[in-house]
Formats: sequence, structure tokens, C-alpha cells
Amino acid sequence: MYENSGSGTGDGGAGARATAGAEKVKEQLRSARDAATETVRDATRGARTWSRGRVAQLQDRVEADPYRAAAWALGIGFVAGILMTALARGRR
Repeated sequence: MYENSGSGTGDGGAGARATAGAEKVKEQLRSARDAATETVRDATRGARTWSRGRVAQLQDRVEADPYRAAAWALGIGFVAGILMTALARGRR
């Protein structure tokens, strides 16, 4: 009724090929991981450079016209406060 399929019996060549295949897959995965890591590092460097440039521009604009910057900050704070109040009342 049950037949022996031969798996796991005396075929050392298949085991060696499987091990070699597994090593090849591991190496491909390592290469993919290294490539992905480098891509993320490059993107992080680019984002850091971009954000530092934007912060420097903002600082220059604030230093050039501090009263306008203060008025914008107060206006944004006022609108944010109104929105937060509306959200808080809506939950009751």
C-alpha cells in the first residue's frame, strides 16, 4: 500500500547539490540586502542634505523678516488651536 519514494536514502549527490543551492541562495540574499542597505543610505543622505538646505533657507527668511515670521507662527498656532478644540469637542 505504501511505497518508498527513496527520499532520504543513500543519494549523497542530491544532498550536496541542495546544500550548494542553498549557499547560492544565501549569497544572492546577502547581495540583495547589501544593495538595499546602500540604497537606503543614499536616500537618507539625500534627505538629510535636502532638509538641512530647507532649514537654512527658513532661518535666512526668519532673520530677514522676523516680524512676518512671528505673525505666521501666531496665525498657524491659532488655526491649529481652533482645529484641536473642534476635534476635542467632536469626541464628546
